[in-house]
Amino acid sequence: MIRELSVDFEKMKGFSPSFLRILHLAFSHSGYRAVFLYRIGHWLRRKNMRLMAIFCEKIMHHLCNCWISTNAVIGQGFVIRHVGTIVIGGRVTAGENLDIRQGITLGGNMGKTSLDGRSQPKLGNNVLIGAGAKILGPVEIGDNCLIGANAVVTKDFECDSIIGGIPAILIRKKLN
Repeated sequence: MIRELSVDFEKMKGFSPSFLRILHLAFSHSGYRAVFLYRIGHWLRRKNMRLMAIFCEKIMHHLCNCWISTNAVIGQGFVIRHVGTIVIGGRVTAGENLDIRQGITLGGNMGKTSLDGRSQPKLGNNVLIGAGAKILGPVEIGDNCLIGANAVVTKDFECDSIIGGIPAILIRKKLN
């Protein structure tokens, strides 16, 4: 668990972590505090300590004004740039280096499910989600995608896409 927290720490600050630096950042930066509480809660869930994981969710909700289910699976490098009204559902899966802003929602869409039974988004690696964006239902977002502010995503998008609008459309492919 400390390794996961230190990867998140290195992405935000750019220098080597120590236990005291991680704790300092967890108390001073609300975005990091939310990720810190998510990581602890997710670890507790994996160890079958459900009540403690729920307690972490409740603390996160009150201290950080966001709700990230400890059932969600989010890879290393998860960063919340601005905290506020963030909701991430329990069946969301995200790869490494997920970078989000305030006001985003990742969750279900009126009971819709994919052929493999998923009801919530699956995000690839290196995805950046702008403020106010909503990603709803069993959509799949590929690696290296940028989702613009206030976009409402209800369909799949391939890797290296810049996505925006209501409903979301492909703005253009990223240049490598």
